Amino acid sequence: MADEWWFWLGIIALVVVVTILGALTYSGLFRSIVVVTGKSPVPNIVVAYKYARGSYSNAGKLFGEVVGISSAVKCIAVYYDSPKKVEAAKLRCIVGAVLAEGHEEVDKPLETKFKKHGFKMTEFPHVPAVVKTTFPYRNTISAILAVLKVYPAMNKYIEEKHLHAQIMVEICDDVTTHYFVPLSDEDEFYVPETAGGERAKPTH
Repeated sequence: MADEWWFWLGIIALVVVVTILGALTYSGLFRSIVVVTGKSPVPNIVVAYKYARGSYSNAGKLFGEVVGISSAVKCIAVYYDSPKKVEAAKLRCIVGAVLAEGHEEVDKPLETKFKKHGFKMTEFPHVPAVVKTTFPYRNTISAILAVLKVYPAMNKYIEEKHLHAQIMVEICDDVTTHYFVPLSDEDEFYVPETAGGERAKPTH
């Protein structure tokens, strides 16, 4: 009887391990991070955003707010400071939604909806030179794995190439998160709430 109990316990443990490993694999655990220099993965964009100050771990709440307003938009975040150099309470970022790309017209009802929830509008340019990579976005685990895999890989690349890079931009659609660090036109990504750098011009 005891042997049978241990047998089934082993089967259950194996199923749990395989399930967890499968979930981690699906979320990107074994995904190789390929960092390159090239053009921005997006054209010029119009963005509805909210500014935040404090630990970047709090950005998740703002992402939730964006998705709560519209699950159809691409989410965007711009992180202005390195957590290695700036204390958590003083870290600056924005989180928001991409409302138009390139020559697209902004959906005015959607813009109004975001504004009613306290979001502001700005524009970011297409950047000809960025350090960039991608990572699959499948679930919350993907976001956690990205922090552990993407940021170290990009920081290593930037340090090895002796590049000047300050801010990190994330743009996420339904399946992929694009990460890029502008090597030019960096000042165009600052919004008026930041206490330094050039400010991106608000629209409307």
